Amino acid sequence: MSGEGYRILLDCRRRGGALRARSFTFDQIADVLALDHEVSPLRLYRYAHGRTASDVVTAYNDLDSAGTASLREARLYDYEAWPNGGRRPAARAIAIFARIYRTTARRLLPQDAYASYGACDRDLLDRADHRHLDPHQRLRPPVPPAPREEVLPARTLAPAPQGRDSMESQPLAARIPPPDPAHYAELLRALSAEEADVRRRELLFELALVFGGTPALSLLRHLTPSERERLAATAGQRAPIDNGTIDLLERLMARLYEMDERLGPAQVLPVAEAKRDLIGDLLKQGSLTPALRDRLLRLYWNLSLMTGWSHFDLTDYAGASRRYNEGLAAAHELGSPALIAHLHGLLAYMALHQKRPTVALDHAFAAEGWAKESGHRLQQAVASIQLARAISRVKHDEGALRLIDRAADLAGRGKAGPDFQHLGWLTPDCVPSYGVFCLLELNRPDQVMAEVRRRLATMDPDFVRERGILQLEYATALIQKREIAAAAGMIAEAAQVTALHSSARLVHSIRQARTRLQPWADNRHVRDLDEHLRPLSLAPLST
Repeated sequence: MSGEGYRILLDCRRRGGALRARSFTFDQIADVLALDHEVSPLRLYRYAHGRTASDVVTAYNDLDSAGTASLREARLYDYEAWPNGGRRPAARAIAIFARIYRTTARRLLPQDAYASYGACDRDLLDRADHRHLDPHQRLRPPVPPAPREEVLPARTLAPAPQGRDSMESQPLAARIPPPDPAHYAELLRALSAEEADVRRRELLFELALVFGGTPALSLLRHLTPSERERLAATAGQRAPIDNGTIDLLERLMARLYEMDERLGPAQVLPVAEAKRDLIGDLLKQGSLTPALRDRLLRLYWNLSLMTGWSHFDLTDYAGASRRYNEGLAAAHELGSPALIAHLHGLLAYMALHQKRPTVALDHAFAAEGWAKESGHRLQQAVASIQLARAISRVKHDEGALRLIDRAADLAGRGKAGPDFQHLGWLTPDCVPSYGVFCLLELNRPDQVMAEVRRRLATMDPDFVRERGILQLEYATALIQKREIAAAAGMIAEAAQVTALHSSARLVHSIRQARTRLQPWADNRHVRDLDEHLRPLSLAPLST
C-alpha cells in the first residue's frame, strides 16, 4: 500500500471509529465516506471498516468454503478497481465480501453492474444479506411492528362485499406498501436485468413490491408473462379465484420450501409474510366455494408454518409462536389432525431451543396424539422424532432411540403427497440423523460421529443450514470425547456456512459450541478458533 493510500485508510479508520461510537452502521459510514472518496463500493466498505487489504484477504480466505484460499492482495486491488479497470469479481466473491463487511452484496456493486451477472448469479447476490451481523444495524423488520389488522383463521374472516364493482375496487397498487425510495431504487436496479419490456417490467415491479420486495424476484422470475398477469389480477382482486389460480399460488409455495434451506430466513420471511397477507385477504371473499376456501385455508396454514419457522430460525421466538398458533387455529378450522400435529411438533422443537423441556414434552405428546388420529404415517414419523428429542432431554431415557427407529419405519411406509408438501424432506434415509440430538443427550459420542459422517456424505449440497447444524453436533461429540483440537477445527468449518446463510439459530449454535470449549480456553487450537471466529462476529457467549 502506498504512503498516500495508507494515509487515506488511517483517516477513514479514525472517522469510522468516531461514527461507530455514535452507533452508525457500516452502511451509513460508507455513505458518509462516499462524499469524499470517489472509489468503488468494495474499496469504500474496506475503508468504512478501517481494514488493510491484507486483513481482508485473510478474512476472505478463512471464509472461502471451497477451501481454495486463492485470493491475493493483487487480485483484491483488481476487484476494487473494477469497473473502471481491474477485473470483475465473481458473484460468489461478492457474497463473501458482503459477509466480511456485514452488508448486502448489492451494496458492494456499482450502480449498473448487477445487470452484467447471469440469472443464477443474481439469485446468489440477492440472498447475500449479512446486515444482521452489524450490532448497530436497525433493520426494518420483514413485518412492521404495528401491522394492519391481523389475519386470523377463516372463521373470523369477514366476507368481502359482493359484486363486480367490489372485485375491481382494489387495484394491485392498493396492496403496495408505503414508498421507500432506497428500497424502490434497489428493486428497479434488479429489474433492469430481469425484463427489457417496459410494460412487463412495471408489472413485475408492482408484483415484487406486493410479495416482499427484491427477495421476491427469486420466486417471480420463474413465472411466465401470462402467469404474472394472472397473479397480478389475483393480488388486485380483479378476477375471481378458481382452481387454476390456487394451482399457481401452490406452486409458488413449493418454491418457498425449496428456497428455505438454501437462502435462509432473511430472504424467505419477507416473501412468505407478504404472501400470507395476500391469502388472508383472499379468504375474506364471500364468493368462494367450500372447496376453494379449504384449499386457500390450507395454503394459509402452510404460510403460517413457513413464517413461524423463519421467525424461529431468526431466534424471534415470540414471532414464531404467534405464527404457529395462528396456523394451529387454521388447522382446527380445516379439521386436519395431521396439520395440528405438525405445528405442535414445531412448538415442541422450539421449546427445546428455549430450554423449556417440560413445555416441549407437552407439545410433543400433543403432536403424537393428533398424528395417531390422522393415520398419516409420515406425520406420525415426525411426531415420533419430536417426542424422542423431548424425552431424551427431559428423562435421558433410552426409549428415545426406539422412537427414532419407529420413525424410520413409518417414513419408509408413508408418502408426502400434494397436500403434505411440508413433509417432502422426510425420507427413511435421513431419519437417523434427527436422532443425533438424542444420542448427544445420552452421551454416546461415537454413535453421533458415525451417524453424522454417514448423513454428510449423502446430503444435498443445498442444505447448508442442516450441514452446519450437523457439524456442530459432531463437534459437541468430539468435546464429549475430549478431542479438543478436532472439535475446534469442526466448529471453524461450520462457521463458514454463515458466509452465505442468514440463520441466527446457526450463529447461536456456533457460539454455544465454542462456549463448551471454555474449560480449554488456553489451548492453542481453541485460541486459533477464536482468531477465526472474531472477524466473523461469532464470539462465544458470555459464561
